[in-house]
Amino acid sequence: MITDSGFKEIDAENVIECIYDLSELDKEILALLSRGEELRSSEIAEMINKDQSTAYRSLEKLSECGLIYKEKHNIRNGGYYYLYSRRPLEKIKEEARKSVDKWYEKVVEALQELDGL
Repeated sequence: MITDSGFKEIDAENVIECIYDLSELDKEILALLSRGEELRSSEIAEMINKDQSTAYRSLEKLSECGLIYKEKHNIRNGGYYYLYSRRPLEKIKEEARKSVDKWYEKVVEALQELDGL
């Protein structure tokens, strides 16, 4: 919902989406991993009815954002696979707070530079 000031209303549901620029697919996978299971990319792809490469790209993004864990497991006869799980919510909230604080500092600095224009 857009408010009178022109900004999208921020609530618990969309704050992480805004901070990390998550797509609908990213949010769907994150919600799936929020159940507490460790899953392979192939299992996730099947659960969301997407190609494994599509799921993998989203998993990589979520991992790079620090929202999920990616743990490598070796196969006894050679090879490996990854298991994905969501990071604890408290850690996600802590990192999100840090990101917002850094963003705020940069905005304040940018506004101060306006005085020189």
